[in-house]
Amino acid sequence: MAAERLYARILYPPDSHQMQGLLAPALYKAPYTCPMDDAAIQAQCFQPEPPTLHSVRWMRHQLFGVLAEERLLGFIDVGVGFDHATQHLMDDRPLGLLRFLALPAEYTLSGNVARLLLQTAEEFWREQSVRRVRAFSFSTGYPAYQLGVGILPSTWEDHHRWLNQADYRPVERYYCLAYPLQRPAREEVPSGGYTLYPQYDEIGLRYQLYEKDEVRIAATRMVERQVSEPHNANPVAGLVELIVASAWRRRGIGRWLLRRMINDAHLRGNRTLVGFVSHTNQAGLGLCRQVGFEEMDYRGYTLEKQL
Repeated sequence: MAAERLYARILYPPDSHQMQGLLAPALYKAPYTCPMDDAAIQAQCFQPEPPTLHSVRWMRHQLFGVLAEERLLGFIDVGVGFDHATQHLMDDRPLGLLRFLALPAEYTLSGNVARLLLQTAEEFWREQSVRRVRAFSFSTGYPAYQLGVGILPSTWEDHHRWLNQADYRPVERYYCLAYPLQRPAREEVPSGGYTLYPQYDEIGLRYQLYEKDEVRIAATRMVERQVSEPHNANPVAGLVELIVASAWRRRGIGRWLLRRMINDAHLRGNRTLVGFVSHTNQAGLGLCRQVGFEEMDYRGYTLEKQL
């Protein structure tokens, strides 16, 4: 392999069969992740505005691969736009978004592949006048990956090593919390003129809460999956959203909606309810722990770099 010349190029849909071989071992090492077959790769990786479970404002999207004699050794999924944390900045300069990085298993090879992929991505971002990059943002993940959460697991040591050498630094840390759905939870409905609107679809359910049918004050959403690991968690429900407007907090609304999701997940036959929560969201962490969620042996990260 040392004698083979490595080169980078744009990836296209026919490359998906080689991408699958790189994705399979990486995804297996990420908790609460579904396998991605060729159809899933086509749907989740090759769209101009790729699907995500959380809101992202895409402006450009591209896949680059590193190859040796047309054998794909690694790839990087990048874009330009605004993730969930920055999309309200309408007049601000867009970010570079590093969505996914797939590397070969061999340590001696992965460094060379990572450096070439990151160099190619930076050239792409500089052409788009990008000055700041967010890598593994919470909102830009593949829907099949970690219940749609795009953060980088701490156990992906090679990724952390090469990203650190390329001057990426962690800016947000996430915890994974799980609730074993062995029995329903007690619901205490808060007093007030609230109306709850349920919406069901093929992947899960969503609730929107209004005051007097006029003002939306809260929303929560859950997806359902069969995951590769851990096997004993299946089927899994993922709590992907729980929002209460600031003026209506401390009224028991968040606690009620969380318990409502626990009960619905239980009644729909799921064995586990899982959420990924940022270290900055102390209220959310405290609420989950009060209700009975257990902290898993997991840390995930979002990183940033200034170009």
